[in-house]
Amino acid sequence: MSKSFKVFNHQKEFFSRKAVLNVKAILIDSGTTNSRIRLIDSKTKKVMDSEKVRVGVKDTAISGTNQNLVRELQAGIERVLTRNRLLPDEITYIAASGMITSNLGVHEVPHIGSPAGAEDFAQSSEVMKLEEFFRIPCIFIPGMKNTVTHSGNDALQGINDFDVMRGEEVESFGLLQQFDVTGKGIMVLPGSHTKFVAVEDDQSLAFCVSTLGGETLHALQKQTILSDSLGENLIEQVDYDMLERGFEAARRQGLTRSFYHVRLLHLFTDLTPNQRANYLVGAVIYNDLQALFHSINEDNEWNWVIVGGSNPLRSAFAHLVNYSNRGWTILEATDSQVENSLVLGAIAIVSKQQQLCAPK
Repeated sequence: MSKSFKVFNHQKEFFSRKAVLNVKAILIDSGTTNSRIRLIDSKTKKVMDSEKVRVGVKDTAISGTNQNLVRELQAGIERVLTRNRLLPDEITYIAASGMITSNLGVHEVPHIGSPAGAEDFAQSSEVMKLEEFFRIPCIFIPGMKNTVTHSGNDALQGINDFDVMRGEEVESFGLLQQFDVTGKGIMVLPGSHTKFVAVEDDQSLAFCVSTLGGETLHALQKQTILSDSLGENLIEQVDYDMLERGFEAARRQGLTRSFYHVRLLHLFTDLTPNQRANYLVGAVIYNDLQALFHSINEDNEWNWVIVGGSNPLRSAFAHLVNYSNRGWTILEATDSQVENSLVLGAIAIVSKQQQLCAPK
Protein backbone atom coordinates (compact mmCIF):
# COMPACT_ATOMS: atom_id res chain seq x y z
CA MET A 1 0.00 0.00 0.00
CA SER A 2 1.43 3.38 -1.02
CA LYS A 3 2.14 6.18 1.41
CA SER A 4 -0.57 8.33 -0.17
CA PHE A 5 -3.22 5.69 0.42
CA LYS A 6 -2.08 5.18 3.99
CA VAL A 7 -2.46 8.86 4.64
CA PHE A 8 -5.82 9.03 2.93
CA ASN A 9 -7.28 5.91 4.52
CA HIS A 10 -6.94 7.58 7.90
CA GLN A 11 -9.30 10.24 6.54
CA LYS A 12 -12.02 7.97 5.13
CA GLU A 13 -14.38 8.32 8.04
CA PHE A 14 -13.65 12.03 8.31
CA PHE A 15 -14.45 12.73 4.65
CA SER A 16 -17.61 10.62 4.54
CA ARG A 17 -18.97 12.24 7.71
CA LYS A 18 -17.91 15.76 6.89
CA ALA A 19 -18.98 15.79 3.24
CA VAL A 20 -22.59 15.34 4.30
CA LEU A 21 -22.42 18.52 6.35
CA ASN A 22 -20.21 20.83 4.30
CA VAL A 23 -19.75 21.73 0.66
CA LYS A 24 -17.20 24.52 1.10
CA ALA A 25 -13.57 23.87 0.21
CA ILE A 26 -10.40 25.89 -0.28
CA LEU A 27 -8.07 25.70 -3.27
CA ILE A 28 -4.47 26.88 -3.09
CA ASP A 29 -2.46 27.38 -6.28
CA SER A 30 1.13 28.44 -5.61
CA GLY A 31 3.67 29.60 -8.15
CA THR A 32 7.15 31.05 -8.07
CA THR A 33 6.21 34.52 -6.82
CA ASN A 34 2.47 34.48 -6.04
CA SER A 35 -0.20 32.21 -4.63
CA ARG A 36 -3.98 32.26 -5.01
CA ILE A 37 -6.40 31.06 -2.34
CA ARG A 38 -9.98 30.40 -3.45
CA LEU A 39 -13.01 29.55 -1.34
CA ILE A 40 -15.37 27.41 -3.41
CA ASP A 41 -18.71 25.68 -3.16
CA SER A 42 -17.68 22.17 -4.19
CA LYS A 43 -21.26 21.30 -5.13
CA THR A 44 -21.96 24.21 -7.48
CA LYS A 45 -18.24 24.59 -8.37
CA LYS A 46 -18.51 28.35 -7.90
CA VAL A 47 -15.82 30.60 -6.42
CA MET A 48 -17.19 32.33 -3.32
CA ASP A 49 -14.10 34.37 -2.41
CA SER A 50 -10.50 34.76 -3.53
CA GLU A 51 -7.29 36.01 -1.98
CA LYS A 52 -4.03 36.74 -3.79
CA VAL A 53 -0.97 36.26 -1.59
CA ARG A 54 2.27 37.77 -2.82
CA VAL A 55 4.45 34.86 -1.83
CA GLY A 56 5.72 31.81 -3.64
CA VAL A 57 8.54 29.31 -3.62
CA LYS A 58 11.01 32.00 -4.69
CA ASP A 59 10.96 33.10 -1.04
CA THR A 60 12.05 29.62 0.03
CA ALA A 61 14.83 29.51 -2.56
CA ILE A 62 16.21 32.86 -1.38
CA SER A 63 15.81 32.41 2.38
CA GLY A 64 16.52 28.68 2.58
CA THR A 65 13.34 28.05 4.60
CA ASN A 66 9.64 27.74 3.77
CA GLN A 67 8.54 29.47 6.99
CA ASN A 68 7.49 32.71 5.29
CA LEU A 69 5.57 30.79 2.61
CA VAL A 70 3.69 28.79 5.24
CA ARG A 71 3.07 31.85 7.41
CA GLU A 72 1.68 33.97 4.55
CA LEU A 73 -0.54 31.13 3.27
CA GLN A 74 -1.86 30.58 6.78
CA ALA A 75 -2.66 34.29 7.10
CA GLY A 76 -4.39 34.24 3.70
CA ILE A 77 -6.55 31.25 4.67
CA GLU A 78 -7.43 32.96 7.93
CA ARG A 79 -8.50 36.13 6.11
CA VAL A 80 -10.75 34.13 3.78
CA LEU A 81 -12.33 32.29 6.72
CA THR A 82 -12.84 35.52 8.67
CA ARG A 83 -14.41 37.42 5.75
CA ASN A 84 -16.87 34.60 5.20
CA ARG A 85 -17.53 33.96 8.91
CA LEU A 86 -16.40 30.37 8.66
CA LEU A 87 -14.69 28.06 11.13
CA PRO A 88 -12.02 25.58 9.97
CA ASP A 89 -14.40 22.70 10.72
CA GLU A 90 -16.79 24.10 8.12
CA ILE A 91 -14.24 23.48 5.32
CA THR A 92 -14.35 19.99 3.79
CA TYR A 93 -10.81 20.07 2.43
CA ILE A 94 -7.99 22.17 1.06
CA ALA A 95 -6.68 21.17 -2.38
CA ALA A 96 -3.12 22.39 -2.95
CA SER A 97 -1.44 22.36 -6.35
CA GLY A 98 1.46 23.99 -8.13
CA MET A 99 4.86 24.67 -6.62
CA ILE A 100 3.44 24.23 -3.11
CA THR A 101 4.07 20.48 -3.61
CA SER A 102 7.71 20.95 -4.69
CA ASN A 103 10.80 20.66 -2.50
CA LEU A 104 10.58 24.44 -2.01
CA GLY A 105 6.90 24.36 -1.06
CA VAL A 106 4.93 23.25 1.98
CA HIS A 107 4.86 19.48 1.45
CA GLU A 108 6.80 17.76 -1.31
CA VAL A 109 4.99 15.18 -3.42
CA PRO A 110 7.07 13.45 -6.14
CA HIS A 111 6.14 14.02 -9.76
CA ILE A 112 4.21 11.17 -11.34
CA GLY A 113 5.28 9.82 -14.71
CA SER A 114 3.47 10.44 -17.97
CA PRO A 115 1.05 9.55 -19.43
CA ALA A 116 -1.31 10.35 -16.57
CA GLY A 117 -5.05 10.85 -16.20
CA ALA A 118 -6.97 12.54 -13.40
CA GLU A 119 -7.21 9.23 -11.52
CA ASP A 120 -3.40 8.86 -11.57
CA PHE A 121 -2.97 12.28 -9.99
CA ALA A 122 -5.66 11.40 -7.44
CA GLN A 123 -4.00 8.12 -6.53
CA SER A 124 -0.62 9.79 -5.93
CA SER A 125 -1.94 12.80 -4.01
CA GLU A 126 -1.12 12.97 -0.31
CA VAL A 127 -3.35 14.22 2.50
CA MET A 128 -1.99 16.02 5.54
CA LYS A 129 -3.64 17.73 8.51
CA LEU A 130 -1.27 20.59 9.28
CA GLU A 131 -1.52 22.76 12.37
CA GLU A 132 -0.55 25.76 10.23
CA PHE A 133 -3.55 25.10 7.99
CA PHE A 134 -5.92 24.73 10.95
CA ARG A 135 -5.92 20.92 10.68
CA ILE A 136 -8.19 21.06 7.64
CA PRO A 137 -7.37 17.97 5.52
CA CYS A 138 -5.04 19.28 2.82
CA ILE A 139 -4.79 17.28 -0.40
CA PHE A 140 -1.40 17.90 -2.02
CA ILE A 141 -1.71 17.20 -5.76
CA PRO A 142 1.52 16.07 -7.48
CA GLY A 143 2.93 17.42 -10.70
CA MET A 144 3.99 15.34 -13.69
CA LYS A 145 7.31 14.47 -15.33
CA ASN A 146 7.86 13.08 -18.79
CA THR A 147 8.64 9.38 -18.71
CA VAL A 148 12.02 8.84 -20.39
CA THR A 149 14.49 5.96 -20.57
CA HIS A 150 17.71 7.97 -20.84
CA SER A 151 20.16 7.91 -17.94
CA GLY A 152 23.76 8.87 -17.23
CA ASN A 153 25.53 10.29 -20.27
CA ASP A 154 22.53 9.31 -22.42
CA ALA A 155 20.48 11.91 -20.55
CA LEU A 156 22.50 14.72 -22.10
CA GLN A 157 21.94 13.27 -25.55
CA GLY A 158 18.18 13.05 -24.97
CA ILE A 159 17.77 16.09 -22.70
CA ASN A 160 14.93 17.50 -24.81
CA ASP A 161 12.76 14.52 -23.85
CA PHE A 162 12.83 15.51 -20.18
CA ASP A 163 10.32 17.95 -18.70
CA VAL A 164 8.26 18.61 -15.58
CA MET A 165 5.21 20.61 -14.54
CA ARG A 166 3.33 21.46 -11.36
CA GLY A 167 -0.10 23.10 -11.45
CA GLU A 168 -0.65 22.90 -15.19
CA GLU A 169 -2.16 19.43 -14.78
CA VAL A 170 -5.05 21.00 -12.83
CA GLU A 171 -5.50 23.75 -15.41
CA SER A 172 -5.40 21.22 -18.27
CA PHE A 173 -8.09 18.94 -16.82
CA GLY A 174 -10.24 21.97 -16.01
CA LEU A 175 -10.00 23.35 -19.55
CA LEU A 176 -10.77 19.95 -21.06
CA GLN A 177 -14.07 19.91 -19.16
CA GLN A 178 -15.10 23.17 -20.82
CA PHE A 179 -14.31 22.31 -24.45
CA ASP A 180 -15.94 19.64 -26.58
CA VAL A 181 -12.79 18.18 -28.13
CA THR A 182 -12.02 14.67 -29.34
CA GLY A 183 -8.80 13.04 -30.46
CA LYS A 184 -5.29 14.17 -29.65
CA GLY A 185 -4.54 17.79 -28.96
CA ILE A 186 -2.23 20.28 -27.30
CA MET A 187 -2.73 22.69 -24.42
CA VAL A 188 -0.85 25.99 -24.71
CA LEU A 189 -0.47 27.56 -21.28
CA PRO A 190 1.61 30.76 -21.41
CA GLY A 191 2.91 32.39 -18.25
CA SER A 192 6.31 32.88 -16.62
CA HIS A 193 7.10 29.51 -18.17
CA THR A 194 5.29 28.59 -21.36
CA LYS A 195 3.89 25.07 -21.01
CA PHE A 196 2.76 22.91 -23.89
CA VAL A 197 0.83 19.85 -22.71
CA ALA A 198 0.08 17.02 -25.15
CA VAL A 199 -3.28 15.30 -24.57
CA GLU A 200 -4.15 11.76 -25.64
CA ASP A 201 -7.45 10.50 -27.10
CA ASP A 202 -8.58 9.42 -23.61
CA GLN A 203 -7.73 12.93 -22.28
CA SER A 204 -4.76 11.74 -20.27
CA LEU A 205 -1.70 14.00 -20.35
CA ALA A 206 0.96 12.46 -22.61
CA PHE A 207 3.94 14.76 -22.01
CA CYS A 208 4.83 18.41 -21.55
CA VAL A 209 7.27 20.88 -23.09
CA SER A 210 8.40 23.97 -21.16
CA THR A 211 10.20 27.18 -22.10
CA LEU A 212 11.30 30.30 -20.25
CA GLY A 213 9.32 32.49 -22.65
CA GLY A 214 7.54 34.61 -20.05
CA GLU A 215 10.61 35.10 -17.89
CA THR A 216 12.62 36.03 -20.99
CA LEU A 217 10.14 38.78 -21.84
CA HIS A 218 10.18 40.07 -18.25
CA ALA A 219 13.96 40.09 -18.07
CA LEU A 220 14.35 41.85 -21.44
CA GLN A 221 11.79 44.46 -20.45
CA LYS A 222 13.16 45.16 -16.98
CA GLN A 223 16.89 44.45 -17.08
CA THR A 224 18.26 45.22 -20.55
CA ILE A 225 18.76 48.19 -22.85
CA LEU A 226 15.33 47.38 -24.28
CA SER A 227 13.71 48.82 -21.14
CA ASP A 228 13.89 52.24 -22.78
CA SER A 229 12.10 50.94 -25.90
CA LEU A 230 9.19 49.16 -24.23
CA GLY A 231 6.18 50.27 -22.19
CA GLU A 232 5.78 49.65 -18.48
CA ASN A 233 3.26 46.85 -19.06
CA LEU A 234 4.92 45.46 -22.21
CA ILE A 235 1.85 44.88 -24.42
CA GLU A 236 -1.00 47.32 -23.83
CA GLN A 237 -3.02 46.04 -26.79
CA VAL A 238 -2.44 43.12 -29.14
CA ASP A 239 -1.20 44.22 -32.57
CA TYR A 240 -1.46 41.20 -34.86
CA ASP A 241 0.62 42.73 -37.67
CA MET A 242 3.54 43.49 -35.35
CA LEU A 243 3.31 40.05 -33.76
CA GLU A 244 3.70 38.49 -37.19
CA ARG A 245 6.61 40.80 -38.08
CA GLY A 246 8.49 39.84 -34.91
CA PHE A 247 7.67 36.18 -35.54
CA GLU A 248 9.15 36.38 -39.05
CA ALA A 249 12.21 38.33 -37.83
CA ALA A 250 13.07 35.54 -35.40
CA ARG A 251 12.57 32.99 -38.16
CA ARG A 252 14.84 34.79 -40.64
CA GLN A 253 17.44 36.68 -38.58
CA GLY A 254 17.50 34.69 -35.35
CA LEU A 255 16.15 35.33 -31.88
CA THR A 256 18.79 37.61 -30.36
CA ARG A 257 19.08 39.70 -33.52
CA SER A 258 15.30 40.19 -33.50
CA PHE A 259 15.65 41.40 -29.90
CA TYR A 260 18.03 44.10 -31.08
CA HIS A 261 15.57 45.05 -33.79
CA VAL A 262 13.39 46.45 -31.00
CA ARG A 263 16.00 49.07 -30.14
CA LEU A 264 16.56 49.85 -33.82
CA LEU A 265 12.81 50.30 -34.29
CA HIS A 266 12.92 52.82 -31.41
CA LEU A 267 15.81 54.75 -32.96
CA PHE A 268 14.76 54.79 -36.61
CA THR A 269 10.96 54.49 -36.83
CA ASP A 270 7.86 56.15 -35.41
CA LEU A 271 6.47 52.89 -34.01
CA THR A 272 4.91 53.14 -30.54
CA PRO A 273 6.19 51.26 -27.46
CA ASN A 274 3.16 48.98 -27.79
CA GLN A 275 4.03 48.11 -31.40
CA ARG A 276 7.64 47.42 -30.46
CA ALA A 277 6.47 45.23 -27.56
CA ASN A 278 4.28 43.17 -29.90
CA TYR A 279 7.27 42.72 -32.21
CA LEU A 280 9.33 41.40 -29.28
CA VAL A 281 6.56 39.05 -28.11
CA GLY A 282 6.16 37.71 -31.65
CA ALA A 283 9.86 36.85 -31.77
CA VAL A 284 9.77 35.03 -28.44
CA ILE A 285 6.63 33.10 -29.36
CA TYR A 286 8.29 32.00 -32.61
CA ASN A 287 11.04 30.36 -30.58
CA ASP A 288 8.57 28.87 -28.09
CA LEU A 289 6.60 27.28 -30.92
CA GLN A 290 9.79 25.86 -32.43
CA ALA A 291 10.36 24.07 -29.12
CA LEU A 292 6.90 22.55 -29.46
CA PHE A 293 7.25 21.61 -33.13
CA HIS A 294 10.60 19.89 -32.52
CA SER A 295 9.16 17.91 -29.59
CA ILE A 296 6.03 16.44 -31.16
CA ASN A 297 5.74 13.53 -33.53
CA GLU A 298 4.57 15.06 -36.80
CA ASP A 299 3.26 11.65 -37.87
CA ASN A 300 0.63 11.79 -35.11
CA GLU A 301 -2.66 13.42 -35.91
CA TRP A 302 -3.02 16.46 -33.68
CA ASN A 303 -6.58 17.72 -34.00
CA TRP A 304 -6.89 20.75 -31.77
CA VAL A 305 -5.08 23.33 -29.67
CA ILE A 306 -6.59 24.96 -26.58
CA VAL A 307 -4.85 28.19 -25.54
CA GLY A 308 -5.21 29.15 -21.89
CA GLY A 309 -3.33 31.51 -19.59
CA SER A 310 -3.84 35.24 -19.22
CA ASN A 311 -4.09 37.98 -21.81
CA PRO A 312 -2.39 39.49 -23.70
CA LEU A 313 -0.16 36.42 -24.11
CA ARG A 314 -3.19 34.15 -24.58
CA SER A 315 -4.43 36.07 -27.61
CA ALA A 316 -0.90 36.47 -28.98
CA PHE A 317 -0.27 32.73 -28.81
CA ALA A 318 -3.66 31.86 -30.30
CA HIS A 319 -3.02 34.15 -33.26
CA LEU A 320 0.52 32.93 -33.92
CA VAL A 321 -0.31 29.24 -33.55
CA ASN A 322 -2.94 29.82 -36.22
CA TYR A 323 -0.45 31.87 -38.27
CA SER A 324 1.94 28.89 -38.18
CA ASN A 325 -0.64 27.13 -40.39
CA ARG A 326 -0.48 23.60 -38.99
CA GLY A 327 -4.11 22.89 -39.82
CA TRP A 328 -5.12 22.56 -36.19
CA THR A 329 -8.42 23.79 -34.76
CA ILE A 330 -7.45 26.69 -32.46
CA LEU A 331 -9.63 27.25 -29.39
CA GLU A 332 -8.87 30.33 -27.28
CA ALA A 333 -10.21 30.18 -23.72
CA THR A 334 -12.02 33.14 -22.18
CA ASP A 335 -11.02 34.76 -18.89
CA SER A 336 -13.84 32.94 -17.12
CA GLN A 337 -12.86 29.59 -18.63
CA VAL A 338 -9.27 30.06 -17.46
CA GLU A 339 -10.44 30.98 -13.97
CA ASN A 340 -12.88 28.05 -13.88
CA SER A 341 -10.22 25.62 -15.10
CA LEU A 342 -8.31 25.75 -11.82
CA VAL A 343 -11.50 25.06 -9.88
CA LEU A 344 -12.87 22.33 -12.16
CA GLY A 345 -9.52 20.58 -12.47
CA ALA A 346 -8.89 20.48 -8.72
CA ILE A 347 -12.42 19.26 -7.99
CA ALA A 348 -12.06 16.54 -10.66
CA ILE A 349 -8.88 15.19 -9.05
CA VAL A 350 -10.27 15.39 -5.50
CA SER A 351 -13.48 13.65 -6.60
CA LYS A 352 -11.44 10.82 -8.13
CA GLN A 353 -9.50 10.46 -4.90
CA GLN A 354 -12.61 10.33 -2.77
CA GLN A 355 -13.99 7.63 -5.08
CA LEU A 356 -10.79 5.62 -4.74
CA CYS A 357 -10.94 5.84 -0.97
CA ALA A 358 -14.67 5.34 -0.49
CA PRO A 359 -15.64 2.27 1.55
CA LYS A 360 -16.25 -0.70 -0.75
